[in-house]
Amino acid sequence: MSERQAAEPAPEVTIFIPCLNEEKHITGAIETAIAGCRSVGCRFEILVFDDGSTDGTSAAVAAYQVLHPEAAITLIRNERNRGVARNFVDGAFRGRGTYYRLVCGDDVEPQATQEAILRQRGTADIIIPYFTEIRNRPFYRTVISWLYTRLVNLASGYRLHYYNGGPLYRREDVLRYHVETTGFGYQAEFLTRLIYENRTYKELPLIAYDREGSASLNVKNLISVGHSLLTIALRRLRIVLFEW
Repeated sequence: MSERQAAEPAPEVTIFIPCLNEEKHITGAIETAIAGCRSVGCRFEILVFDDGSTDGTSAAVAAYQVLHPEAAITLIRNERNRGVARNFVDGAFRGRGTYYRLVCGDDVEPQATQEAILRQRGTADIIIPYFTEIRNRPFYRTVISWLYTRLVNLASGYRLHYYNGGPLYRREDVLRYHVETTGFGYQAEFLTRLIYENRTYKELPLIAYDREGSASLNVKNLISVGHSLLTIALRRLRIVLFEW
């Protein structure tokens, strides 16, 4: 912790922004996150994880830091790609906020959505956004998302609307429970774990936007999803068989 951080009041929320080759979008993602926090009167810090980018992502963040020294922005640069799940946990250890949330580095989440989520801080242990509409999303991705949600619900026994919307957590829960899986499926594994641990939650209906090419269906993601579903299903089986 720097001397400046020690002298300032602790932030209410730590915003974690992972990015990989987002030179064109990362400045917008930072500005949107700052505007959302300030609009709701929330003290904040922003941790930007450049996860092995080969473009000018880190340079764009560094330039923004120079122009806006008053903004609490920390840049963490990984020399190689470590994956969003690993960075998610590392960010929780580096942060100081009571609350903790992922905001994607491709700047697809509007300020109004971020404000709506932050306004609910403190009303439950977890604020879970789900999207009644995702604009610009291709139909095939809508089908995949629908199927994925139902598979997670089947494996977990829960009935959530959506698992990958970037919930607002209490940072201490991330520190305590971490995640067992990596890659695309980590959010569902972690969220169902917290519900199993009796954390309270509130689902929040919102509208989202998608950017063309913002996600891919590949072997790595399929393996991650399979690992997550297996982890979730085994946890449920253990509860049913042994009640623990």
